[in-house]
Amino acid sequence: MFSTLPTTDWIRSLAMVVAVLMLSATVASGQANEDDLETDSSSPAESGESDPGTDRVSFKSFRKAPMDPLKVSEVFRAQEVLPSDIPPIEPGIGETDLDASESDEESDDERLQQIKIAELIAQLGAPEFAVREQATAELRELANDALPALRTAVIEHDDLEVRLRAENVAAGIVNSAVAGRIDSFLDGQSGSFEGWDVFQQILGDGPRLREVFVEMMLRHQDLAEALEVSTEARAESLRNVIARIQRRQLIESQLPSGADVIAMLLCFNDHDLKLSNIDEEALLRMLRMSVTAELLRDEQLAEPFRTLLAGWIQRCDRTSWPEVFWLSLQEDLERTLPLAERVLEQQDSRIDEVALSLQLVSRFGNESNIASLRRLLNDERAVTEVDFIGGKQTQAQVRDLAAATIMILKREPLIEVGLNPNSLHPKIAFVPRELGFPTDDPEPRQKMLEALNELLDSNDDSAADASERNESE
Repeated sequence: MFSTLPTTDWIRSLAMVVAVLMLSATVASGQANEDDLETDSSSPAESGESDPGTDRVSFKSFRKAPMDPLKVSEVFRAQEVLPSDIPPIEPGIGETDLDASESDEESDDERLQQIKIAELIAQLGAPEFAVREQATAELRELANDALPALRTAVIEHDDLEVRLRAENVAAGIVNSAVAGRIDSFLDGQSGSFEGWDVFQQILGDGPRLREVFVEMMLRHQDLAEALEVSTEARAESLRNVIARIQRRQLIESQLPSGADVIAMLLCFNDHDLKLSNIDEEALLRMLRMSVTAELLRDEQLAEPFRTLLAGWIQRCDRTSWPEVFWLSLQEDLERTLPLAERVLEQQDSRIDEVALSLQLVSRFGNESNIASLRRLLNDERAVTEVDFIGGKQTQAQVRDLAAATIMILKREPLIEVGLNPNSLHPKIAFVPRELGFPTDDPEPRQKMLEALNELLDSNDDSAADASERNESE
């Protein structure tokens, strides 16, 4: 079974089903009001063009690009908890209180409304079906105005029938309000959901990003909230996210979604959050699945996804390097190049790390890497096991792979210095075992290295001559 990325219809349906469980507290605090559904006159959604044949705002109308991966961690470090004891704003010059008579009229209206609501709640337990249905309909029309009384009735009313029906009506009101906010948000209007400010600051804004955010919020509300809180809160939420994903896989046979992967990667980009090998292995298991290819195929999610991957890769644990390098080769993740360059500069790098790093440099590097590669032409460490090719025992060494990398970066044919041209590969740059030389005859490898050094020296001389000519001119 393969996971699929969320569509707008799926998101809206999911919102209607689970929003009451996930977001009722937000609505109860007054955030789900009409102001949330209004759009500023300068909103990009109003000025954009609609997609032909749909009622959705076009992708380009409010697109915001993701940020530099190297700066993502700074967003989390900038999060601060605002003081709770901010003094109230005093009325300015010319500002007056409401007229006393108007205030009295509003109080009277409010008292009458509360009396009406209390009567309607009492009618929820009426023996006549028509009375109960009429009361239910009127309470739903009152919406948020009736919510406090309904919630009180759920807890305190003496009649069990009234308590049950009041709970059902309250749930319907919350569902409708939250679904309306989500629907408006997906259509490009401003949203007040917790975590959205940080999410869009890091990943940008666009229709598909909003869909992924809503799915992430509905599945992992604690993480969405933690984005704007602290490293400690994100660390706790990360553990919960991993547990939920694993539970769905084991119990419901559901593969991770794009929202699950992005939720985890957001936490992984908090460089103050200490990651364990278990955390990284959980992410790598998800990245091995079809969801990685699905995210990279989505033109609106591919670049934000690459941004999060690059932000994590620069601080991932060394035990994860080989698999990260292999994933980068398979999925064309060129932002892994700096890590590969760092591996080749280290004296204690393992053979598997060196081999994969050379393949990465071959794929994503350029001629500026050649100078640092020349020292590896003296590295005689074996990269492969002894193999039989053409009836001879052969084995590839680090210097063979370094030589192939240099020729690839110079865009020169491998055969020119005696390397096997059939070793080239479109995804992994070259197949190491195909670059081996006979184990009982050092002469072919020595000739290859001499030819390569001669080529490099002649190029250096030509570059020096050109520089001298430019200076003289």
